[in-house]
Amino acid sequence: MKIISSTIAAISFAAMAVTPALAQETIRFGAPLALTGPLADAGNKSKQGYDVCVSAVNAKGGVNVEGKRLKLELVEYDYQSETNRAVQIVQRLINVDKVPFLLSPYGSGDTKATAVVAERYGVPMVAAAAATKTVFDQNFQNLFGVLFPNSMITEAEVAYYKKNVPAAKRLAILSLNSLFPKALAGELVESAKTQGYDVVFNASYSPDTTDFSNVLTQIKSINPDWIYATGYTQDLILVRRQMADLGIAVKILTMTAAPAFPEFKDNVKLLADNVTTNSWWHQNANYEDAFLFGSSLKYNDTFKERYKRDATYLEAAATAACQTLVMAIEEAKSTSADAVRKVLHEKTFDTFYGPIHYGASGQNDVNAALVMQIQDGKLLVLVPEKLKQGDLQIGVPRK
Repeated sequence: MKIISSTIAAISFAAMAVTPALAQETIRFGAPLALTGPLADAGNKSKQGYDVCVSAVNAKGGVNVEGKRLKLELVEYDYQSETNRAVQIVQRLINVDKVPFLLSPYGSGDTKATAVVAERYGVPMVAAAAATKTVFDQNFQNLFGVLFPNSMITEAEVAYYKKNVPAAKRLAILSLNSLFPKALAGELVESAKTQGYDVVFNASYSPDTTDFSNVLTQIKSINPDWIYATGYTQDLILVRRQMADLGIAVKILTMTAAPAFPEFKDNVKLLADNVTTNSWWHQNANYEDAFLFGSSLKYNDTFKERYKRDATYLEAAATAACQTLVMAIEEAKSTSADAVRKVLHEKTFDTFYGPIHYGASGQNDVNAALVMQIQDGKLLVLVPEKLKQGDLQIGVPRK
């Protein structure tokens, strides 16, 4: 089990030497992170988002608990993109490191597995990267999710394309055989059918797939108007390249969520043009945030100064997960799990990420879905109307 920070590594060895008074000067959040393995790209983005939150909180003096300022610190371990290891790390964070609060691992599947441990021990856990409803249907009282449900995304997409490409009737779906992508595909099927789409293809691929040419050839023979692919970023990069190799023409090509990340465009170059995607957040929404960053744009400026690129929804959601937990502690005026849990369930948090309200299931129920498209190398917002940066371009380059 790999410990990420030398500071963290020293905690267990120094614990006996820390005086009770000094120990009270810090509040620690436990963070299992996928820093290696197939989820490493997303895991590192989550870490960057958490680190921005910690730095910003500490720069303003720390977490204010009834006038006492507590420095915020993350206890971080790499779970190597393995679900069982993530569960073991959460158990360690609770029982050995004695963290009072948790930030969840990446993804719906790993969040669902580790939430069982958090619930058993009564430790509040805020998830930054889980949008699947089945993660939140366990009636847990300690699980809270920043991302609003997948259905809000798919409903926004279907409504937009129905209005703007009325001739598109036939939909083909390809999804990774994993909890979030399959759930998203399921929600898309339901949303599409209510708007009269004909789902002509719906299949999943395994995580170890290295060649999509056969399934893409099958999709090409069906001649869909809209292809929707969801999975890991590297998978979708390969899918896009092989679509071009096969000369597949389609009115709408949607990929979730690879085109929202700069590495997609950097890898497929001109083939990224006109690919559509979706997102839970974009800095241009410019929500106000009186607590920490000022606004969405100012948050992005802070992130960009540190990492030399714009933040995506993934880093922003990680920051928001950390921020709402800090806000709940300050509102509760306590580090008691019971007091903080109560605030998390009841309060609407106004943040740079937008308003966040952890609804009855614990999942954010504020809909702020974005539909986006890469045009001439730039990711533009198409929906909602108030943030619109361009009009939909139909068709994608064949080669």
